[in-house]
Amino acid sequence: MKTDGIVRLDVRPVEPGHRFERIMGTYAALGTNEILELVVDHDPKCMYYALMAEEGEGTFRFDYLDEGPDVWRVHVQRREEAAA
Repeated sequence: MKTDGIVRLDVRPVEPGHRFERIMGTYAALGTNEILELVVDHDPKCMYYALMAEEGEGTFRFDYLDEGPDVWRVHVQRREEAAA
């Protein structure tokens, strides 16, 4: 669901083997400065490391909103450099 430049994605009901693909696909579809609000049941640091490896520092912003233990929420913003 997308509102106010924020795309909300709760992957808790998604089979674990399909989550990463869904998360990264949703992020890839973001426009410049749009935000993915991701809700998961574990620390999503693997997404942070994947974005660092694929896009590099400064191309996104990764902010924790809730840090478990049962629910983790992060805002991941695609910055202008990444959309070019």
